[in-house]
Amino acid sequence: MRREQLRGRGAVVTGGGGGIGRSIAMALAGAGMDVVVADVDVAAAERVRDEVRALGRRAVAVRCDVSQLAQVEALADAAHRQLGDIAVLVNNAGVTWRPYRASWDASVDDFAWIMGVNFWGALHGHRAFVPRMGRSGLPSHIVNTSSAATLRPVPGHAAYTASKAAIDGFSMAVRAEYEAAGLDIGVTLLYPGPVRTGFAGSERLRPEADRAETRGVVPWSSYTDGQPLRAGAEAPGAIDPDTVGPLVLDAIEHDRPYVMTHPVPPFVAERARLLTEAARKPPLVE
Repeated sequence: MRREQLRGRGAVVTGGGGGIGRSIAMALAGAGMDVVVADVDVAAAERVRDEVRALGRRAVAVRCDVSQLAQVEALADAAHRQLGDIAVLVNNAGVTWRPYRASWDASVDDFAWIMGVNFWGALHGHRAFVPRMGRSGLPSHIVNTSSAATLRPVPGHAAYTASKAAIDGFSMAVRAEYEAAGLDIGVTLLYPGPVRTGFAGSERLRPEADRAETRGVVPWSSYTDGQPLRAGAEAPGAIDPDTVGPLVLDAIEHDRPYVMTHPVPPFVAERARLLTEAARKPPLVE
C-alpha cells in the first residue's frame, strides 16, 4: 500500500509492548497511522501507547493473550470500535524458551506453549481480522513475524523453529488465497535475525511450575561440552530493535512477501542446492 493509503487508518500490533513490536508500532505511527498496541503485559502496552500519542496519533493499549481466540476476537472488536477501519495487522507476539534444550528433553507442554503463542496466535489474528478487512473493500496488509531460525538449523530450539516454520507455510498459502479470491490483502513474512530485546525471558510468562528452573530442564550446553548456544540478543551481529520498524513499513508499502533484518544465511543456498539436486534424480523404478 502506498503511504497515502496508510495515513489516517488503523493498525494493530500484537506483542507491541517492546522490542520489535514497539519498533513497528512507532514506524506505523510515523507514517500517519493510529495504533492499537496489544500485549500480554498491559503496562508495557500502555507505555508504547503513550509514545504513539506523543507523535500526534490516536493509540489504544489492550491486554491480549494471543493464544486465546476469544481474547483476540475481543481485541479485534476493540480495535474497530476505537479506531474504525483497520488497515494493518501485525501478528508479532511470540515466546521462546531458555535454556535451549534438546527436543527429547523438552516436555509436550513446552511445545504446546510455544506453538500456542507463536503459531496459533497468528492464526487467531487472521480469523479475527480478515473477514472485516475483506469486507472493507480497501487495501489492507498483514505482517507475520517468522524467524531466521527457519532458514538455518538451530539445535536446542526445535519447538520455536517448528512454530515459525508453521507461520511460513500458513502465510504463503493465505497470501495466495487472498490473491486468488480477489481480496486486496497483502501478506509479509518478517524474518528477524539476532535482535537485542528481552525476548529471551519469555518463560517468566508461564506458571511457575512450568518454568525451566522449577523443573530442572537439561540445557542444550550439556551436550556441547558446556558451550552455550548464542542466539537472539546474545548472538554476534545482534541489532537494535528500532531498526526493524522502518524495514517492515517499507515492506508494507511495497507489498513485499518477505523482509529480513540480516543477510541470508548460507544454509538457504545450500538447502536450495540440495533440493534442486534431489528433484533431478530419476524416479524409483520398481
